Amino acid sequence: MIGNGLDIHFGLPSKYTDFYEWLKKNPEKYEDNNLISDILNNIYAKEIDKEKSGNWDALTDWSDFEKELKRNLEFISKDKKANEIASRRIQELEEVSLLLREYLQNEEKSLMPQIEFNSELSAKSLSAPFLNLPSTHMLLIRNRLQKTFAVNSSNKFSGSISFIDFNYTGLLSKYIQSLETVTVSFISDILNTQNIKIDASIFYPNGAFDDTPELGIGTEMDIPDGLELSQDEIDFLSKESFARRRMDGRVEEILTTIKTSDIIITYGLSLGESDALYIHKLVSTLIENKNSTAILIMFDPKYKKSNHGFRYLKKITEIRNKVKQNFQHINKTNENEIDIDNILKERLLVLFDNGLSETNDPKYLTYFPFKNIEDKNNQKSN
Repeated sequence: MIGNGLDIHFGLPSKYTDFYEWLKKNPEKYEDNNLISDILNNIYAKEIDKEKSGNWDALTDWSDFEKELKRNLEFISKDKKANEIASRRIQELEEVSLLLREYLQNEEKSLMPQIEFNSELSAKSLSAPFLNLPSTHMLLIRNRLQKTFAVNSSNKFSGSISFIDFNYTGLLSKYIQSLETVTVSFISDILNTQNIKIDASIFYPNGAFDDTPELGIGTEMDIPDGLELSQDEIDFLSKESFARRRMDGRVEEILTTIKTSDIIITYGLSLGESDALYIHKLVSTLIENKNSTAILIMFDPKYKKSNHGFRYLKKITEIRNKVKQNFQHINKTNENEIDIDNILKERLLVLFDNGLSETNDPKYLTYFPFKNIEDKNNQKSN
């Protein structure tokens, strides 16, 4: 499960704040879009006035677009003309989505001549999470897989890796395009065949450049009460509903892929509420399959391999709590019957990445190494 951290890792300025800077510099791209005006008027807000707690504009900074969009709609829902304002906002949201696609397409086009992906470096990425686990944790994962094989021996005869990309860009696709099979350290050796298949058909829950990239809030249940929207408006506003309206089965395929996975790895995923449906399925898989494991790789600029003190204990607890909150946001069953805390503590492992290599060379990055074309050209000229 891949998040925006991967695109940033490759050097793509794909944060929402980067996009807002582009909007600010290109006012001719849009006219009379109040949503964009709200964003640009508030993105640099530094302080919160507690006396204006009922004023959404005074509280937002838009660095988390989906979160702020939901809060904006909650604010709008209290207005006497709520339905009219919300309908207009949804039309404005479509324009923002199209502008985001244009921005990211241009940035990806500019980035690609500067970097190079190859199968040798790409293959290293798929072993990196296991190479960086403590040996005791790796042993636990191997033991769980062996128990799975004991119950269903056919699983031992093959292995496959599927990708779920929450980004709109094609960078992940380009990164793995030269891979058909791969040997994964500490995992392949316990299979009957060491070649694990790479599924080149990447799932895009939020769409891609050629598939209408989607901005919105998580599910229909996240739409604030008090808004009387048409079904088309609801389906466009809700990421899950919009994905289902494509009628290609992607939502169910993604949920099934997560459910049937023995090991689920996330990289660069923010764990935001707008993607809670898929995080809920990750936790549900851990609940239903006692031999499954999740590995979350989170960015931390201060991370050092030699430092595993109190700060990191707190960060790991915060991450697990965020995962738990997303599960509870979607979960409809009696939460008291499930010991979520213990399940996450035992089978949700957290690794950190500072995005740096010791030599300042992207070929030696811990996760998703790649080549820098400019360095290659400089070496030739020298």
